[in-house]
Amino acid sequence: MKKGIRYLRFSSDGQSLHSIERQDLITSQWMNNSGVEIVDTFIDEGHTARNFDRPDIKVLFDFIKKNHDQIDYLVVAELTRFSRIAGDAINMVTKIQALYDVRIVSASRGSIYDCMDHNSFFIMGLEFLMGNSENIKRQNDINAGIYTAKAIKGLWIQGGPAPFGYKKEGKNEERRLVINESEAIVVRYIYEAFISGVALYKIKEKAKELGLKRMGTTAVERILTNPLYYGFQRVKAWKQNPGGLYPLKNHEPIVDPTTWKLVNEKIKRGTKERKIYDDQIPLRGALRCHCGKLLTGAASKGKMGKYYYYYKCSIASAHNNINAEKAHKQLSGALELMSLPEKLISSIKEKSEIEMEITLKEHKTLLKQRQIEYEQTGQKLLSIEEKWISNRIQHDTYERWHNELTIKKESLKEQIEKLKHNGDKTYSLLQNQLFYLSDLNYVYTEANTIEKQELIKMVFDDFLFYENGIYRTPYIMEPFVRNELKMREK
Repeated sequence: MKKGIRYLRFSSDGQSLHSIERQDLITSQWMNNSGVEIVDTFIDEGHTARNFDRPDIKVLFDFIKKNHDQIDYLVVAELTRFSRIAGDAINMVTKIQALYDVRIVSASRGSIYDCMDHNSFFIMGLEFLMGNSENIKRQNDINAGIYTAKAIKGLWIQGGPAPFGYKKEGKNEERRLVINESEAIVVRYIYEAFISGVALYKIKEKAKELGLKRMGTTAVERILTNPLYYGFQRVKAWKQNPGGLYPLKNHEPIVDPTTWKLVNEKIKRGTKERKIYDDQIPLRGALRCHCGKLLTGAASKGKMGKYYYYYKCSIASAHNNINAEKAHKQLSGALELMSLPEKLISSIKEKSEIEMEITLKEHKTLLKQRQIEYEQTGQKLLSIEEKWISNRIQHDTYERWHNELTIKKESLKEQIEKLKHNGDKTYSLLQNQLFYLSDLNYVYTEANTIEKQELIKMVFDDFLFYENGIYRTPYIMEPFVRNELKMREK
């Protein structure tokens, strides 16, 4: 009767403990079916198979060296259990056969390899290479799935040093980015300067003075385009997850979303136009001359040292030269006329509440569906774990299903939390914000410069003109046209 020894390996870098049980079953079945007596079994627990410098494999080789005359086969479940490095493994297997006349067996394939036969040698090498390729792909998929799942949970997943403006705190699930205020000052300057129209090379020079050590304009551009600075991280696509931007939890942005989006829209446009946002001339970039050109801003210093601000046509000085204080007063009057009466707001509120009730019911229905899906996904996870333990599914199948279901479960959990939060939040916003429509001038006055420009562009569809001392516009948002004739006198 032929005799053989078995080698079973559990890897510490991601394989399940149950793989030992499976290897035991596969190898013992082959040996029993082939009439091979099991002389001994060697189990390698917790050591990576990237090389042969492992205590348990050394014990195996010493045993073969001393007892090779009593051994015909070295049996493994599959060749990748023996080693992951194809070249090293083939050399070692060849050496064992040449020195001790012990042949390697892949029990899962039912193959006895002969390193002295070129066909057998070729097939053995192919199995090693295919196994390594599958391991690499599987590990990449697992890593990608884990990263995506963590990103869905709002965790910081990027390696390496902390991005400029931040420092790392905590480990594993608790790892997060915390603002480094001395660097954050530089980041805020870069965004503000870019919005103001400062050239990139000048921004770079100033940022260097402030503490940015990275050289070149590309460092500045990376800071301007990195969504991290307004609270998001980029994640690569993986399987059913499309990738893209994921919000970070427990993360304080350095710039607000509006600023980041304006900056990146400007970068995408690639325009050479430089807009300066000044609190004294907030209509710059939003107000047009009657010739169609945007009005620019200017300031002049009076005798007493006070500055006076103006809007003027960027093409022809003879067109418009408007005192900013007068223009702002006129706009305030127009906005007051546009404000909605309390009676109309109450009517809007009543109708909105009816629509909101319908929406909330839909939210509750969807929430219930997602909760059921969440529970079902959890049951499926338990089911495949039971199947894996009882050897009813292959390891590859288990890994694939486990990762897909884990990601799905995390995604559903995130959706459930949003549905719980958003319904109440939306209703609260409706109740608290509608009254602002009764005083548009107040909304405009309290807004910052960028928000003022966005409000004007939205209400007037980017077409607010100044001609002959009054505002002109071909378009006003429908809810605000009730005093249109009076507004045209402003």
